[in-house]
Amino acid sequence: MGQDEICCPFCGFDTNSEYQIMLHMETKHAEGDESPFVVKDDDASIAAILAMDEERSTEPQYSNCPVEGCGEALLWSEFDSHLEMHSAELETGDDESGPASKKLKLNPAAEASFSTKLSHALRNIDDVDDRSSSSRSPESDRQEKAKDIWKKMLKMPDTPSKSSSSTTTSKNARRRLGKSELGPHANEKQMPSWLVKLLESDGEMTTVNRLDGDGKLKKVKFCPNRTSGILPVLEQLLRQDRSTEYAYLCDPAVKHVSKLKREGGFCGYRNIQMLSSYIIGARSQGHQYFNGKIPTIFDIQEYIENAWDIGINTQGRVETGGIRGTRKYIGTPDAQAMFCSLGIACDAQGLKPKKDKKDAPSAYHLLFQAVEAYFANGCVDFNSKVRCTTLPPIYFQHPGHSMTIVGFERRSDGTKDILVFDPMFHDAPNITKLIGQRFTHKAPADALKAYRRGVPYLRKYNEFELLKFVPSICSRLILLTINED
Repeated sequence: MGQDEICCPFCGFDTNSEYQIMLHMETKHAEGDESPFVVKDDDASIAAILAMDEERSTEPQYSNCPVEGCGEALLWSEFDSHLEMHSAELETGDDESGPASKKLKLNPAAEASFSTKLSHALRNIDDVDDRSSSSRSPESDRQEKAKDIWKKMLKMPDTPSKSSSSTTTSKNARRRLGKSELGPHANEKQMPSWLVKLLESDGEMTTVNRLDGDGKLKKVKFCPNRTSGILPVLEQLLRQDRSTEYAYLCDPAVKHVSKLKREGGFCGYRNIQMLSSYIIGARSQGHQYFNGKIPTIFDIQEYIENAWDIGINTQGRVETGGIRGTRKYIGTPDAQAMFCSLGIACDAQGLKPKKDKKDAPSAYHLLFQAVEAYFANGCVDFNSKVRCTTLPPIYFQHPGHSMTIVGFERRSDGTKDILVFDPMFHDAPNITKLIGQRFTHKAPADALKAYRRGVPYLRKYNEFELLKFVPSICSRLILLTINED
């Protein structure tokens, strides 16, 4: 061992002598006449404890969003951008005074340990790895070093990584997915009753008083988490933003569907609802199945389960263990299964750099190329700064989250953005008050921030998935292809 410091896992005693630490363990922590290094059936050994700790460390770490009413379980890598979007969600500034934000309201339990005054935590920056290494305390480093030394002393094998263990299984074998893919409730058999009751209220209308164009109050019925008319607002903002060189937008029929307060993570379902809102509003293929109503989360679960029943993407049931009545995450294959089972033709596309090529474009470059090509192919007027189309929106998935792509933008400095409806967040009041109006905005870039996802956000991910609707004549071919797979 030489000069390596060895720490007792029970009391913290440390020494650089292997003999002394062994003697310390035998004299201070022995049980009866047995050495603590002997594994007993009814007692956990040091080796077992360390092995269990190592196994836990391979699980994805989720923490609840500290903002009151959010309920989202987030990976640590998502915290910065998630909190930034909450900040944009609360903006209440008007055209004259410029945007101003309310203070984020935190859950009482998080108030004492989390501060929104730290601007570093509210910026979409790419130093997650730097922060994770620099924020480790000397004590945690000391414990990690001690664990490594104890593992060597006990001749414990290194815990195999996910990548190495996956090579030992058959490539064709279907496995049950875990928290990395299905989220923190991967093993849930039934969501809690309070959540069922909350989701049953999804889509309910409420009445509020709003000013009309003449400045008079009138009663308006609307659904708090389903907002129509946002795309015409974005069109005007993009035209007024001097940094925008050109932009494309999808059909304005699509609604921005957001989460309910405390519901947690149903982003995949919310994106399916947004695509469904386009189908209903544009009377596109398959609209008759929805009878003019956006399907609920429970409806979507039934659609997906029924798709598996008839042989579409049947591996989904094996991998998830079934989703009916649970909070398990769903993804692109599940959305595709649902739409195809209803005769709504769609095509999934994976975007991932090729490892064998040194100069291969990054995942976000591939994403920008695919999205711009999609909108360009459906555009009829390339002379306009903002090129409005009748194209459907795109289901967009990255590890841990999904959104709905409603447009694409190129800036005057050459940078690019996808324009999205993010189901995690509601439209800010300074956006919704502009619905149905012609306006001039003093700070269009600030108003657009919540809808733009550029390189600072996208570069964190090495793969993406897209799901796009295709002409109906292709539906039979796609269904045959999926069934053959």
